[in-house]
Amino acid sequence: MTSRRKFLGMFSSGFLGLGLTGRAAGRPASGQEAGPPQVRKYNVLGRTGLKVSDVSCGAISLFNPNVLRYAFDCGVTYFDTAEGYLRTLSETYLGQAFKGIRDKVVITTKHALQVPKDLDRAAIIRRMDASLQRLQTEYVDCAFVHNIGDLGVLKNEEVQAAYAELKKAGKVRFTGFSTHNAKVTLDQALTEPFVQVVLFIYNHMEGPALEPLVKKVREAGIGTVAMKVFAGNQQGRLKGLVNAATSYPQAAIRWVLSSPLIDTCIPTMSSYAHVEEYLAASDRALDRAALQTIARYRREAGALYCRVSCGECLPACPRGVAVNDVLRYAMYFEDYGMEKEAIRYYAELETGRKPIDCRDCRGACENACPYGLRVRERLIRSHDLLTA
Repeated sequence: MTSRRKFLGMFSSGFLGLGLTGRAAGRPASGQEAGPPQVRKYNVLGRTGLKVSDVSCGAISLFNPNVLRYAFDCGVTYFDTAEGYLRTLSETYLGQAFKGIRDKVVITTKHALQVPKDLDRAAIIRRMDASLQRLQTEYVDCAFVHNIGDLGVLKNEEVQAAYAELKKAGKVRFTGFSTHNAKVTLDQALTEPFVQVVLFIYNHMEGPALEPLVKKVREAGIGTVAMKVFAGNQQGRLKGLVNAATSYPQAAIRWVLSSPLIDTCIPTMSSYAHVEEYLAASDRALDRAALQTIARYRREAGALYCRVSCGECLPACPRGVAVNDVLRYAMYFEDYGMEKEAIRYYAELETGRKPIDCRDCRGACENACPYGLRVRERLIRSHDLLTA
């Protein structure tokens, strides 16, 4: 058995690694049980008391509610959606999938709050009511403020009043946030009572740098949900992973779940094949074969994958381009199969934060990137790709 600590030492010098303890124990990924894979492990989500499957379901791109029901039949209990996913259709599909069994699943939905236009108590409550109607439920287990880079918005009196009223009415059980800026927001979460659960990027390429913060969050009793566990989802176009003996998605999930700091992860399950492949990693050991697969991915994708939570390039840009957001939308387009959604997200980005003038720039972002990405070139390409 090759330890996770040794792996991190080999490929993430200077980062904090965790040994294979607790959740790393399990059976080999190549087990041949009869029938579809089943969830083998459940964890309590922070101090909420909610019991969640270690491998759970993200529904950012979903077109068949029967896939969600199949995931439930295989043991998945936690389902993550958002008002903005598929322009509210994701919530609708969840409502259809869990009609009649609502009390057997944990549902999280998310609402983006733009400052200052969306900071209105009545408007926030109306949006939640609309989500509940689409979800065909009287309550959500977790309500997140979506994709925030700073927790200042959670201190707003209107926001505080809205969610307090929603909790009092029984429409929301627990609150939290999702973020692509974990370096800032996880630290802020430690002193913010609003935060009971948090959703953040955590994978084998970004997780090591975040582990000291995640440890503090976990010790504070805040539930931890990992997203973007595949570190770019680029395995389909990497030569070293074609016909690989070990499934890269399974290896990536097993890496995440080998940490005792993570309650659950939410890879997007948009097909029956996704459900079966990802659940095969539930409570599986992070063994040598999985680590070798991850190492191959790191070698081939290391200079291709923008670590969204890094942000080192942002202060270097003289024009204030939202570098990590732009490259994230391009990732959705090229590697997630979410072309229409990626174009929509990019269209909603402020014009001044788009890489419109990058062709005339010397590329200070590239000099600032600690991973050697050809940032300027990729920004130009991303703009061309995402401009409808």
